Amino acid sequence: MKADVIDRRQLRNALRRNEIAVVYQPVIELSSGQCAGVEALVRWRRENGENVLPERFIPVAERLQCVDVITERVVDLVIRELGACLVSHPALHVAINVCPHDVSSGRILPLMEERLAGSGIHPAQVWLEVTEGSEIEVESARNTLAQARRRGHVVALDDFGVGYSNLRYLHELPCDVLKIDRAFVRGIAGDGPSPPILDCIIGMAAALGMKVVAEGVEDIVQARYLADAGVRYAQGWHFARPMSCTQLMAYLDAGNEAKAPPAAT
Repeated sequence: MKADVIDRRQLRNALRRNEIAVVYQPVIELSSGQCAGVEALVRWRRENGENVLPERFIPVAERLQCVDVITERVVDLVIRELGACLVSHPALHVAINVCPHDVSSGRILPLMEERLAGSGIHPAQVWLEVTEGSEIEVESARNTLAQARRRGHVVALDDFGVGYSNLRYLHELPCDVLKIDRAFVRGIAGDGPSPPILDCIIGMAAALGMKVVAEGVEDIVQARYLADAGVRYAQGWHFARPMSCTQLMAYLDAGNEAKAPPAAT
């Protein structure tokens, strides 16, 4: 069955009907096995029960220039749902994906400042994840991210290794964390040779003084390989699937939260 075409009206209606939601996937510190934070993942749940994947509606929102409204909704939901948890668990962080337009325009800075004001959440607990895109303007993005770091935020370069200009972004954008795309993690096999490109990415991040998060970890073999290679964090179904805020609270109450405060780099 052919998927229907998503337009601006549908997106606006989804926001008005509160169909845009957020789920949270734990990010695990490999050395301790504890949850160090979560990534906030946007979801669109239609009234008829259909789940629209972000891969379908986010590019449309960017093309229609209404992704800023979705960004605001995600930030608002994160603050509302996780605010008390972040204040009571200062070792935890939440990673929020930021679209190229919000980075290039600098719009994300006043948005985060306004939403965090009076919340008790430290900026270091909010990681800003930047994914490359043709719309990103490197010079303005560099200024935005430098300001974000000065304000205490941690900046992560997402899906590293997938896009054609990742090396340029790594060279020119001020980042603290490198997120390795699942495509490279998938190549780890217990009885096979070490993945050379993955090893190069890990070594490059170490040489640059960056922390590494490996995405899409699905089994213990991958987790052990990454830990032995010096990767600090990982996320994936091997550890936990994306979950609702209520499920996350139960997950943390079970003793999975990190014990040490994050470094405000």
